[in-house]
Amino acid sequence: MEITEKAVAEILQKNYGIQPDKMVLIRRKSDRELWKITDINKGVYALKYLTKCERAPIIAAVNGYMREKGVPVTTVLSTLDGTSFVNVNKGCFLLFQWLEGEQPGYAESEMIERMAMLLAKFHVASEGYAAAGHPIFDTRLDWNEIYKRKVKKMAKCQVKANISGDPFSKVYLCHLPWLQSRVNWVLDQLPHTALSHLLAAARLDPHLAHGDYSPLNLLCSNSNELTVIDFDTVSIALPMRDISHLITWINHALGAWSGERFQFIVDAYQQIRPLSAEEYDLLLLDQIFPHKAIRYAHKYFNDSRNPKLLNELERCIAIDEQKLTDLGMGPMS
Repeated sequence: MEITEKAVAEILQKNYGIQPDKMVLIRRKSDRELWKITDINKGVYALKYLTKCERAPIIAAVNGYMREKGVPVTTVLSTLDGTSFVNVNKGCFLLFQWLEGEQPGYAESEMIERMAMLLAKFHVASEGYAAAGHPIFDTRLDWNEIYKRKVKKMAKCQVKANISGDPFSKVYLCHLPWLQSRVNWVLDQLPHTALSHLLAAARLDPHLAHGDYSPLNLLCSNSNELTVIDFDTVSIALPMRDISHLITWINHALGAWSGERFQFIVDAYQQIRPLSAEEYDLLLLDQIFPHKAIRYAHKYFNDSRNPKLLNELERCIAIDEQKLTDLGMGPMS
């Protein structure tokens, strides 16, 4: 559902007492929109629209909790009635103070270190969140289920690739046996890890995971301060998935695998929150699973059919080949 400028203006005036002088649509996806709102008398704001209303109270509660714990996050602003979000028809709105900044540069080791340390602070701060009366029913704890869902995505992409026969499909099918062997290798190893023990501990004392922690969801201010944004994917999960996601994202953005950079990120994280040997083993295992290749295939066949994704897939495959060779784990291509 697309929201018109007129509807946005009415919601702001009625619920926040804001009369926008300028409204700019920053981002639009199938389930969310983000607007930049300027009121010359009151300031600049970020207005988020979500079709999944159950996420709104979670986002607001997590933002508030993390801010109280000293984690730099965006501020959710209350309505005139004192609520943290506004329900409208089949969607809802949250209003944030606008933060000026850019995505952090990750070519410099200092910034990578700061990103990893901030992630660790986020995980440490999230301890006790559920116990404080903020239940989250969206859990991504069981890696078996996460992996199996992605296996199903691979299979669906295979069917579409066989029918399509375009350049992306040919490359995907060419590398599919290796991607499948990596999946099978991880699933075979998983029962021999401490996953069940870690899951049992996490259910008693759950941590929050950002779910999409990357430079895309961090803002670096003019004073070089980092702020965590976008809690749309926050859930209860093992922290290693956030770490693994950050490592994968940075390697892909820089165009190459680096064992030294991998260890640098892990060491920076452990300055704040040390990993147990069992957690480290699971982190390595998750690096073997072809998350990013599956994501690009799913995005291509189910969303955009963007030909640029072919280059992204090929880069991903090349980086993963370097990674498995360097780690000495998993099936070689």
